[in-house]
Amino acid sequence: MDQILTMLRDIPIYFYTSLGIIAFISIFSVLISIKINQMDVRDKPGKFMTVIISFIEMMNNFIKGYIGKHWKFLAPPVITLALYVFVSNISGLVALDSPTRYTSITFSVSITAFTLIQLMGFKSMGWKHLLGIFKPLAPMAPLNIVSEFTPILSMALRLFGNIASGALLMTIIYGATGWLSIIVAPAFHLVFDIGFGLIQTMVVVMLTVIYSSMKVDESDFDIIK
Repeated sequence: MDQILTMLRDIPIYFYTSLGIIAFISIFSVLISIKINQMDVRDKPGKFMTVIISFIEMMNNFIKGYIGKHWKFLAPPVITLALYVFVSNISGLVALDSPTRYTSITFSVSITAFTLIQLMGFKSMGWKHLLGIFKPLAPMAPLNIVSEFTPILSMALRLFGNIASGALLMTIIYGATGWLSIIVAPAFHLVFDIGFGLIQTMVVVMLTVIYSSMKVDESDFDIIK
């Protein structure tokens, strides 16, 4: 028992923050799903539900444009990934230790994106997807294999670098301004937390969808359901 408690104490705070964010997104998604299922087609949704429905519709249309008829396969995990990254990025606003400040989390995000990309290839082309590493010529296989894994590194380090640098700048601003930070800090939070957080979320989503579209067979773009 003591060993278990020691192990729990040694787990970084940002890991618990990450689990809390995942739980929040899960509960939020279930509640929204229940609310939507209870709505009648004649009901006029409130402002909050209108924003949620518009966001989902926007994401679905964006993914559909790149993925084709298999968009329903990719849309739910990509939207979930976007929510997790954005909430993690802005969690510093409520004095939480932002998970995306740490490479262990950003690499987890990029590995998840990599997995979705590969699954999209299998969904569209089956095992023929693996033959892509031999295109356009078989000797190109080693380079193609490397290029498959480079997005993991680039996406993880890009996300980490932007969020960690923003957090560092905010620490410097708080230290330099003292009690004036109450007046000065909100404007910088708007830029570094919300602004950078939103931009990096968009980058993760766009890279995941675009790389996934490269795994889709051309015939799957002919009919979009």
